[in-house]
Amino acid sequence: MSNGARSADVPVFAGYDLWSSSYDEFDNPLVAMAAYAMSARLARFAGARVLELGCGTGRNAPAILAAGAAAYVGVDGSPGMLAVARARTSDPRARWFEGDMLAAAPGELAGFDVALFCLVLEHLAAVEPAFAAAARALRPGGELFVYELHAAHHDAGVRAHFTAGGRELRLPSYRHDAAELARAAASGGLEVTAISDWYVSSEIAHKSAKLGRHRGRPVLVEMRALRLAE
Repeated sequence: MSNGARSADVPVFAGYDLWSSSYDEFDNPLVAMAAYAMSARLARFAGARVLELGCGTGRNAPAILAAGAAAYVGVDGSPGMLAVARARTSDPRARWFEGDMLAAAPGELAGFDVALFCLVLEHLAAVEPAFAAAARALRPGGELFVYELHAAHHDAGVRAHFTAGGRELRLPSYRHDAAELARAAASGGLEVTAISDWYVSSEIAHKSAKLGRHRGRPVLVEMRALRLAE
C-alpha cells in the first residue's frame, strides 16, 4: 500500500466523483463477487419494483432489468457516478435520483417490493439509519437484499481505494460484522431471513484476477430480510 504524499483519504462522494470515470474498468474483486452472489437471487426481481440505495454507476441495473423487474430506481449521492449510470441504459423502467440514500424514502420513493444495498454500508460509521431508510422504502412484506464487505476481509486490511493523479485515494471504511447488520435490520423493523458468507471458490476466482488471491476466504456477506407488517 502507498503511503506519505502519494496516498490520501477522501470523503465518500468526492472520492466516488473522482473514481466514476474509471470505476467500471477497475478489476474490483468485491464487485465481481457481489455480482456472482446476486445472480443466484435474480428470479426474485422478476415483476418487482426495485430500489437500490447507493447505486453508484448503476452496474446492477442491467441484470435486474433483464431478470424482469417492473421498475428499477437507483439513488446515489455522487453526481459523477450517477452520470455514468444514466448513460448506461435507456431502458424506460430505470430512473435515477441524486441524494442522500438515508433520506430516500419520502414521497414517491416508497412502496417498493425489493430494496438493495451492494457494497455501500462499508462507508457508514453507523448502519442503523440505512436499514431504517430501506424499511421505510419497502412495502410491508417487501424484501431487502444486502451484499457487503465481509468483516474478516476488512480485518485483513481490505478497503475501498483507487488511484488518481498518481496517488492512492482511500474512502472511509468501517467494519460491520453479520451480527451487527442483523441487529441494525431488526432495529429498523426488518426480520432477517438469511445470512450467508461467500467464499472465493475456483468457480468464481477466474472472474477477477484480484479475487483469485483470496481463494478459500470469505470476502462477502449476504443478508436477506423482510419488512414487517405495520
